[in-house]
Amino acid sequence: MRHLLLAASVAGMLSAPTLGIHARADDVAPATEDGKTAVTLESRLTTGLKARRPEDVEFVERVAEMVRTGQLPAKVVDSTFLWAIRRRQSYPFPAFQKALRIQADRLGIAID
Repeated sequence: MRHLLLAASVAGMLSAPTLGIHARADDVAPATEDGKTAVTLESRLTTGLKARRPEDVEFVERVAEMVRTGQLPAKVVDSTFLWAIRRRQSYPFPAFQKALRIQADRLGIAID
């Protein structure tokens, strides 16, 4: 019986959106090949990092635009995002912002 409960809870976790992210309709990218809806980078960063202040949201928008235009590697943004949220801070945005600026500086990229 206990195995059934465990299996049910694992199945529920696997079907839940990553990191509890629930995007608005206008934030959602087109459906992927397998029919699932993709969440935009901007929405994922805003929600996952708990960016609420206007200046935090502006930073996230700027980072997402730099990734879209190829000025900033998505891999750097993704790895910094995962590092920041894995720290389990109640407000992970400041750590993300500082670490991303350091990573970008090492690559010779200015995030203004």
